[in-house]
Amino acid sequence: MRVLNASYISERFFGKSKSWFSQKLNNHVKNGSPANFTPAEIETLRNALYTISIELQEIADDLQ
Repeated sequence: MRVLNASYISERFFGKSKSWFSQKLNNHVKNGSPANFTPAEIETLRNALYTISIELQEIADDLQ
C-alpha cells in the first residue's frame, strides 16, 4: 500500500477504519486467529482498485 492511501480505501469503499483495513491486509492475529478478508471483501477491494485505476487514468488524460 505504498502507492495508495489505505485510509482512503478503507473509508470510501468499506466504511471502516484504516486499522481495520491494515489488520486484514497484513493478516494480523486478532482474537487468536488471522484477520483475513472475506470473499465479499476481496471482491469489494478488487472493484475498489479497478475504480481507482479508472479515476487515475481520467486524471492523467485530463493533463494533456
